[in-house]
Amino acid sequence: MNLLSSLRKKMGRILFVSLMISIMTTTIGGSEFLLAKEPAIEKLKTDLRSPKANTRRKAAKALGQTFSRDATPPLLMAADDKDVGVRREVVKALGLLRDENATTILLTSLNDEASSVRKESIVALVNLYIEQDVGFSLSRQAQRLYKKLNPFTDQVSRDSTVIEPDVVVGLAVMDAIAERLSDSNKSICIYAANALGVLRAQSAIPQMVTSMKKGSADLRVACLRSFYKIKDRSVDEHILIYLNDTNQAVRDEAILTLGLFKSLKALPQLQALYDQNPDTKLRVRALEAISLVGDPGSLDLFRRNLRDPDHLYRQFAAEGIARVGDKSMVEEVSRIFLAEKKLSTQLALSFALFRLGRPEYLDKLVASLKERLHHDQSEAYLLELGLATASELVKYLDDNNPRIRQRLCRVLGLIGDSASVESLKPLMQDTDADVVLEAALAIRRIGARQS
Repeated sequence: MNLLSSLRKKMGRILFVSLMISIMTTTIGGSEFLLAKEPAIEKLKTDLRSPKANTRRKAAKALGQTFSRDATPPLLMAADDKDVGVRREVVKALGLLRDENATTILLTSLNDEASSVRKESIVALVNLYIEQDVGFSLSRQAQRLYKKLNPFTDQVSRDSTVIEPDVVVGLAVMDAIAERLSDSNKSICIYAANALGVLRAQSAIPQMVTSMKKGSADLRVACLRSFYKIKDRSVDEHILIYLNDTNQAVRDEAILTLGLFKSLKALPQLQALYDQNPDTKLRVRALEAISLVGDPGSLDLFRRNLRDPDHLYRQFAAEGIARVGDKSMVEEVSRIFLAEKKLSTQLALSFALFRLGRPEYLDKLVASLKERLHHDQSEAYLLELGLATASELVKYLDDNNPRIRQRLCRVLGLIGDSASVESLKPLMQDTDADVVLEAALAIRRIGARQS
């Protein structure tokens, strides 16, 4: 159990929420949350100068866990310790402290002779820019350190781990991490690619494109996922060649990313993949990408797949019809919905029917936010509907289910409609702590978009 989890259990949910909101809404330098008394920190400073390397390692680790900015100066002094283990613990500690004063040292540590130090330097640098309650990790190794969930999911469309819109990352940081794309250690290259996506490092795209040509299949996958996070659709031309990659994971990721980019350039090749690969997973992936593009020329393809025995074909067909938005399809889709038994396909059909002018199907999408296995799908549809539904979504904020309230706050925050703020404010007093946290974050996100 990590430190924040322990505090939450001991202090009670509401008190914990008040503390976290205070952290979220104050500047780093203006309000410090000290978890260690000064005498304890002084003892750790002394231990950090011990002749015994093991003592110095333990002191560095403990200083990071104080979450006190008073721990930063002694850690910076120890960053060039002759012992690799000490340097690694110093970098980890600086990442936990999230003190921007550590930036220069962390940039220097990116060139450390020890690969383990270089890895942790990437994690620590990204941690400077990640929201206090979001968390960040790059691998099981980092997950063991920070004891938080790994945000890099199997599908880029469900991986929303990026810095907040009001966070500015220095060009020097993005450039230094981009240089690690050609690191001699392959795993560091992947760390760097993942980090650049989280930081939305648009300036690093040319280096990422180059590294994909020379690097491993895992690096190509990491770069493709980061391209989507950066959201520069002009990169689609560089991705096209990977539709024919010999590595299945690379090819699948390229298909999905081009679909998410709604790349019309890719549409002929995606259609060819669909036509030439009957009864295969590749055909399903091609259909998914074609549905994401949502071109009117694909409407007949979607119509044919609405009655396919495979529920995934039906789901992607319904999503494609939603994006085309041809209202002549409304009666046919309504009949299909009445016969559909699979919930994931019902949600896709609800998404389509709402887009085709049947507002009552928004109820189905919102109600599914409480579903453990399907809330991600509903959230994705609501986010895609965007500003057009924000004024309707706020009407559901008084739902009895706290998970629905919480996830609606998240959706509204990401949509960013300023008119939603007044409806979100009452949830700052919600009886559910997770709802309060999500409402506070949503209001901040909306405010950042307006500034």
